[in-house]
Amino acid sequence: MRRFLLLRGAEVLVLALLAAVPVAVTNPYALGLLTLLAIYGVLLIGLDVSVGYLGQINLGQVAFLGLGAYAAGIVVTRFGGGLLPALLAAALVGLVLGGLLALPALRLEGPQFALATLSFSALTVTALNELESLTGGAQGLSLARPRFLGMALEPRGFYWLCLAALALVWVTMRNLLASHWGRAFEALRDSPIATDAMGVGTYRHKVAGFALGSGLGGLAGGLYAFNFQYLQPQIFTYDLMVILLLGVVLGGRKSLWGAFVGACVVVLLPNLLSDRRLFLVLAFLGLLAALAAGIRGLARRRSGAFQALAPVAAMALLAVGGLLVKNTEDWRKGIFALMLFAVVVGLPEGLMGFASRFLEGVFRVPPASLPAPSALDDALPAQENGPGPVLAVKELRRHFGGVRAVDGITLQVESGSIHGLIGPNGSGKSTLVNVVSGLYPPTGGEIRLQGAPVTRLGMVAMARAGVARTFQNLQLFGELSALDNVLVALHGAFRMPLPLLVAGLGRKEERRAQADALALVGLEAEARVRARDLTYGAQRFLELARALARRPAVLILDEPAAGLAHPDVLRLMGVIRKVHERGIAILLIEHHMDVVSELCHYVTVMDGGRMLAEGRAQDVKRDPRVLEAYLGLPRESAP
Repeated sequence: MRRFLLLRGAEVLVLALLAAVPVAVTNPYALGLLTLLAIYGVLLIGLDVSVGYLGQINLGQVAFLGLGAYAAGIVVTRFGGGLLPALLAAALVGLVLGGLLALPALRLEGPQFALATLSFSALTVTALNELESLTGGAQGLSLARPRFLGMALEPRGFYWLCLAALALVWVTMRNLLASHWGRAFEALRDSPIATDAMGVGTYRHKVAGFALGSGLGGLAGGLYAFNFQYLQPQIFTYDLMVILLLGVVLGGRKSLWGAFVGACVVVLLPNLLSDRRLFLVLAFLGLLAALAAGIRGLARRRSGAFQALAPVAAMALLAVGGLLVKNTEDWRKGIFALMLFAVVVGLPEGLMGFASRFLEGVFRVPPASLPAPSALDDALPAQENGPGPVLAVKELRRHFGGVRAVDGITLQVESGSIHGLIGPNGSGKSTLVNVVSGLYPPTGGEIRLQGAPVTRLGMVAMARAGVARTFQNLQLFGELSALDNVLVALHGAFRMPLPLLVAGLGRKEERRAQADALALVGLEAEARVRARDLTYGAQRFLELARALARRPAVLILDEPAAGLAHPDVLRLMGVIRKVHERGIAILLIEHHMDVVSELCHYVTVMDGGRMLAEGRAQDVKRDPRVLEAYLGLPRESAP
């Protein structure tokens, strides 16, 4: 109950206060600012999907605001549509065009993606200017606010409508982002390769997330059009985009509250700049806050010198500049840039990220209770594979230019067996499993899984076909908890339709999945700890648990004992034996020969991309060719 009141009570309280404001405040200007705050709240929640959850610098949200605004305006002025059809058209325009932009743009990364979205914004402004017969061009487009359910919407009624839209978007996105969809968005930002290896599909979820955020941008645009009732293309330019980015970053990414706080910043900043004295007060307060945070960070060794001092210098420049210039509004671009720089460097988690850590320390909110873990037999049912090899590789090749990393390998992993794959460093073992798991396409050869050809399947399709893997270099979702890491792998286990999910009816399914995940993790005490904060040994076991959550036909373990202490190695061997007892075929790459000898029924040795030897572990260890490859011993000196 305490947790519910803290997490949900604040939402209800703020919404009730905002809804009650027009009863006490009759100032049209103040009511207009509150209406704009609700509209920007919807807009920034959409922007946070791409910036916060997908980790992409999106400079195109302002374009979807403009496209949604003009779509709503055209529906009303050209087709005589009502308010609800106009808002629906605005959201659909953002959703569809966002998806079409995402298809090519999300194949780019970092600055290239940012430039692609910036180019789209510039093209949008040009198109709105040139399509004069439809948009009115530079002369602008005037429209009247349609009636809603037969009633004329005065400013107060329209404010309540915008607030209701914000509340609906808030609840919908809270349910969606707390579900497996939200975990998938976060996971692909941390490790796209591991996301694909879990069968989630990085590209598909990126496109869906970007389109969703763009659709919310279009909806905000429709509300924007009916709020101002006059549109010009030059409103939706780069200046506004910088302010929107500042709002998301300052408020706090991956947070609905952060988007709300950011909307407050976006709405209030122009008014703060018009009052020079108020701006000076806030600039000096910001300087003191940056100085205090910098000293604290240096004292506790949580930040380096640059991270501590750069925000101080930026805020000092703002304070001094406010004293020297007569009209701070003329310098708003530079002010926004300095504020954005100071926040990104000194407060990367934003105001709400800082506030959440502070409130957790003050109120000591207990974590949500976890369901009792299921039995391993229920969470990891026995596999019923038919006779014969579950995985068959024939004459498999993978060449990188003139380097033959894998050159004609043939091997079979029998159902229910542990098949070892060993060889010196650089022998091609990891390349082989990268090809088998779909990370690399083969240059030639054939791969069959349970008798079906899977040679050209990518990593997502291979994961869904029944191949799960760990990585030589850990590929965890560092910002997610240990529990959420495993829940990402259970993505395909969720069957709740999306409309019911966003309505908040997926809680029972979520709790059942958590129980299955905990049975596999074996780290109940650290279930809520972020993966990056776990010990190295715990991270190794977490990656194994995540792969097992796929309930695979074939489990590929790429050097799972690397870097583990001896007690953890023994524990690992016990876990692998339990997995083997459930009938799961295992392909094990390992340099610890005692692990190979204890666990593996059959061993394949690689050297120089080719098969060197194969057979039982004890026989392979005494093979002269193997000793020569590992130790450099001549064959005649082998025992």
